[in-house]
Amino acid sequence: MGHLLRRSMDVARVHSFWIWLLIGLNITFLFVGSSMVRAGIPWVIEQREVYLKEIQNLPYLKPLMGPLSPYLGLKILYTFLFNLIFGAFLSTTLPGVIFFLPILINIYRAWFVGVVFYGFTSSVAGGIIFLFTLFFEFGGYILSSVAGIILGMALLFPYRYGGSRKEAMRRAIRDGAYLYVLVVMFLLIGAIWEMTTLHYLSSGRGLKPGVF
Repeated sequence: MGHLLRRSMDVARVHSFWIWLLIGLNITFLFVGSSMVRAGIPWVIEQREVYLKEIQNLPYLKPLMGPLSPYLGLKILYTFLFNLIFGAFLSTTLPGVIFFLPILINIYRAWFVGVVFYGFTSSVAGGIIFLFTLFFEFGGYILSSVAGIILGMALLFPYRYGGSRKEAMRRAIRDGAYLYVLVVMFLLIGAIWEMTTLHYLSSGRGLKPGVF
């Protein structure tokens, strides 16, 4: 396990340009989204109201509020698997076959979170829950996005990954698999943190799990 983690960290360092680029874009567009709400831009305020109404009725949140509600372990597992499959792999890695799409998805997701969650809670506990959840889930999604980007780069520029397109794809998939070791770690820790704190802190009302 230690060797696997060290190898995953080595791969992350190799692709650190993309990681830092996405970190910068996420921070920037989180700020842009929240600033647009704070400035009271009419179309952004209207869109925010639409988003808030839609979040209340998102189908994938219903199990967390309904049958899984009493069971912390099941809520953690459900949140982790949903974020891994839908939030990471299907949303940010597979679209990497067109390598710039994960970048656009990150920009939109950060802007969305900035718009929707601006001023969502005045409690210290709520703020801590949100910030730590944001760190772990966005960290996982950034790494899964990089896995998608290198997949697209291997298709477009195979000479950068070994010459032939077959060899480039093999190396890109291998590097992506190592990155997913870190993705799993980030999203698992994020799910444990988010579900455990929301399970035990009734003051976390107004927070909606799994919307990133």
